[in-house]
Amino acid sequence: MLKIKYLKKVAYFFVLLLVFSCQKDIGNYDYQEINSVEFGGIEKSYNTLLGQKFQITPALKFSKDDGKDDSKYTFEWVALNTANVLPGDRQKILGNTRNLDITLQIPPGTYRVYYNVQDKQTGVKYRTIFTLKVETSIFEGWMVLNDINGTARLDMVSKINNVFTPIVDVLASTGSELVLKGKPVDVYCYPYKASDYGIYVSTDQATNRIDPETFKWKNTFNLSYEMVSNVPQNFHADFFAAIKEMGANSYLYAGGNVYYYYNVFQINYSTPINLVKGETAPFKPAPFLAVGFDTKSFNARAVMFDVDKKRFLNHGNNESNSFTFSASTLFDFNNVGMDLVYMEYSEYNGGDVFAILKNPAGKIYLARFNAFTGVQIYFEEIVGTDIAAAQYFAVSPVYGYLFYSAGGKVYEYDTSLKTSKLMLDKGAEKISLLQFPKMSSTASRPEYAKKKTQLIVASYDPALSADKNGKMETFDVPSLNGDLVPADKYTGFGKIVSVNYRQR
Repeated sequence: MLKIKYLKKVAYFFVLLLVFSCQKDIGNYDYQEINSVEFGGIEKSYNTLLGQKFQITPALKFSKDDGKDDSKYTFEWVALNTANVLPGDRQKILGNTRNLDITLQIPPGTYRVYYNVQDKQTGVKYRTIFTLKVETSIFEGWMVLNDINGTARLDMVSKINNVFTPIVDVLASTGSELVLKGKPVDVYCYPYKASDYGIYVSTDQATNRIDPETFKWKNTFNLSYEMVSNVPQNFHADFFAAIKEMGANSYLYAGGNVYYYYNVFQINYSTPINLVKGETAPFKPAPFLAVGFDTKSFNARAVMFDVDKKRFLNHGNNESNSFTFSASTLFDFNNVGMDLVYMEYSEYNGGDVFAILKNPAGKIYLARFNAFTGVQIYFEEIVGTDIAAAQYFAVSPVYGYLFYSAGGKVYEYDTSLKTSKLMLDKGAEKISLLQFPKMSSTASRPEYAKKKTQLIVASYDPALSADKNGKMETFDVPSLNGDLVPADKYTGFGKIVSVNYRQR
């Protein structure tokens, strides 16, 4: 009992000691406010070009002095790249002076810039943050491949300070080491690796990739370095077809074969995939690939056409072979009995394949089916005006309208009404390309989402000089078969054979 009382007294003693130790210290102390800084004269964001002068003169207001003596402070301007870049490119020191006055020499991109001011006496650091977007004259825009009397020339419609400006012979204007030889075939842009963007230029003699920031070139940028097996000297891509929703995932049509590439799984262009599983001989694929992204299985999907057996085949699940379709309700997948004239994948209706076919009698048909399920949706003769003379085709990803050109005329075909409507008549000019561009990353870039719904029409006047007789126009496509609405127009090209957009 005495022990318990003793323990209680000890406990009370410690409680009292704790209470008194927590009492407010009323000693005579002299608290002084430290020097602080207020930032002014700095915008929230800046847009500028690589190689240009970049100047900021901040207005600094210090609470404890007039701020005229810079020796009391340290200054630092630090730019952090917000994109997925190499560690060495992530942080760049722009300057260590109060005012920033530099020539921008950091890689193009979007940066978060920290302006730090530190008081040497107290060691306290203050900072303000702004956004810096660094571009080049070739930062973003349309890549345009021209035919100039049988030779290739690469032009660009470059987006500079939100204005699209044509640049003729962009390889020469940037001092690129790449000299195009042969006839123009294709230009294609897509991220071929998670952090690497590719701009591929193809002629009938070679396919080369150029540096996406500078357009510089070296011999290891030749497509042959991306092939697992040895290829002929003049090996080139007829065209690429990437899964732009995924990145680093694409198909390649070259030399009458189809190759598959998926960097994430280390699948490189190696053995052609135009071999049906269970068969011994490869099939001859038509020069069209209907390529899409299956949001359910998260796999690439490509539809091909066997020229000899007149059948549709598909590839998916990162396989090394192709497969036949099974269900056939409107036409026979395994022997449609017609030649393929044109085929493309469209986002319309959740992902449909549009195939233009010609029967032995010369009549033109449209076959439409889902790229992922194989469900057949439409199989009818196209009764549009001039359809037998059609050269170029494109499918609206919004309305499913089929556009086609014959000579200098562009028609729109409504598959539901089975009617055609003359949309453009270029007179003596000739159409050289129809296209709805494929875009990636449209969710955060509404301008890209809009561009992929616009019809591109490239035309040229044979009576004019071949180096500047072509033009490129874009049109908004209204509903209810409304007239095309002109959007943009660019001139000064040759005969345009391929167009692709260099995105950011």
